[in-house]
Amino acid sequence: MKLREIINEIPDDDWLEIIEQTSTNYKSYIGRAPKKYIVGEVLDYEALYIGEGRKDKNYQIHRFLVEDKFIELADR
Repeated sequence: MKLREIINEIPDDDWLEIIEQTSTNYKSYIGRAPKKYIVGEVLDYEALYIGEGRKDKNYQIHRFLVEDKFIELADR
């Protein structure tokens, strides 16, 4: 399922922490920001894992492991 579909129900002020699965052995940290500032092609990445939300000070953080399926298909 695409990241954009999964985060639909998350409030705009909650934070998303996004990590990309770049290969079988490596992950790349994309970043952490409030949902309302997450835009662009990262929203079309496939979500591989959804971490449990955790409270950090005054906001909720939601962790996602994502993969860019377009790159995988282009390599074939």
